[in-house]
Amino acid sequence: MKTSDLLHFAFRARDPLALAKWYAELFEGQFFLHPVMSALGIMLVKLNHPEEVFDGLIEFWPWDVEWDGGAGVFRKIVPQPSPTSYGHAAVKVAGDSETIIKELTKRGIPYRTEPRAMSFMIPVIDDPEGNMIELFPNVAHIELPAKALCPPQQIDAALAQIRTGFEALAKNLQPNDGFPLLLFETQSQQQQQQ
Repeated sequence: MKTSDLLHFAFRARDPLALAKWYAELFEGQFFLHPVMSALGIMLVKLNHPEEVFDGLIEFWPWDVEWDGGAGVFRKIVPQPSPTSYGHAAVKVAGDSETIIKELTKRGIPYRTEPRAMSFMIPVIDDPEGNMIELFPNVAHIELPAKALCPPQQIDAALAQIRTGFEALAKNLQPNDGFPLLLFETQSQQQQQQ
C-alpha cells in the first residue's frame, strides 16, 4: 500500500488550545472545529488543503482523553503527562532557507539550522512545549540515495549490513558524544579526498 501524503499529525499537549493557537499563527492556519473533539479539548488546526476533510491537519490532544477505536468513542482517562514533550513534525515550506529564516527573525521566533544531507541545512524551531518542527525548503531537488528503500523481505539483511558499517565507522566515537547524522557521508567524502 503506497501513500501520497501525510494527512495529519497529533501531539499530546499540556495546553492544547495555547499550542494550537501558536501553530495556527505560525503557519497561517485556521481552527478546524469538530463538535465532539473540540468540546473534549482536542484542538485541530488546518494548515493546508481546505477542500479536504482529513488532509492538512495537526491535532493537539489533552492528556486526559484517549480514542477507543473498537468502540468508536473518546474516553476520559486519568491524565499521565510525560515530564518532557518530544514529538516532531516536518513541513515543506515555500521558499528557500534564507526566506524562512528572515520570516522567523521577523516574528521573533528562535531557530537553529541543522544538517539533513550533505550541504543541505534546514531551519528548525521548537514549539512552546518543546516539540521540534523541521522547516524543509526546496526539497524537490534532493535525490533519494541509492539503496535507501528496502522491501520488507530484505530488511534483516539490510539492517545487518548497515549495523556492520556503522560499527566500523563509530568504533572510535564515544557514545556520550553522540553519533553524527552524516557519519557515512563524512567518511565517504574523506576517503574521496585521499
